[in-house]
Amino acid sequence: MKFITTLLIAFLGFINTAQSASPTATVEYATSTVISELQQIPVADRNATEVQRLVESYILPAIDQQRIAKLALGKHWKKASKGQRIAFIETFRDLQVRTYTGAFKAFNGQKFEFKAARFNKSGNKAIVKGHMTQPSGQRIPLDFKLYVNKQQEWKIYDAVIAGLGMVKTYRQQLSQQLQRKSLDEIITSMRGQIQTAQR
Repeated sequence: MKFITTLLIAFLGFINTAQSASPTATVEYATSTVISELQQIPVADRNATEVQRLVESYILPAIDQQRIAKLALGKHWKKASKGQRIAFIETFRDLQVRTYTGAFKAFNGQKFEFKAARFNKSGNKAIVKGHMTQPSGQRIPLDFKLYVNKQQEWKIYDAVIAGLGMVKTYRQQLSQQLQRKSLDEIITSMRGQIQTAQR
């Protein structure tokens, strides 16, 4: 389950929205591009610096960090000050970079297939369904949720892998923590995790 959870977060980063007007084509193009780059790096040579370069090149530009942060905090977003929101978005992004980097270092030949996107009535949101096939043959279902931003770019704002939703998982965890800690304390704790991982 820990492996599945890591993939849930990491595979959001396969989307590079600048490459296609179609959500499905965007997913397929970015997936093949990231895999191609990873396959050129032997597993033993995938140091954190090199993998982080891929993360920053392909993942961060693809995700609407503010939207995901807002959805993850849920009702607590409205209670947060402007400064807290900015700090949470930035820290949440850095924590994802750490998670993505670890997951990509473990890539070992998974394959991906995606179906045509399903759009809402307005055409400004879409779900791209597909699956990931492990080297063992196990198939894991994937759902990517995208929307069109003001720049007419498709951006990822959620994903579900093997029935486990990223935003829902984060929201549940943060909600539980916010019953015991303040948002400032949670941000400080997240920063501590990032600093520990960088040592």
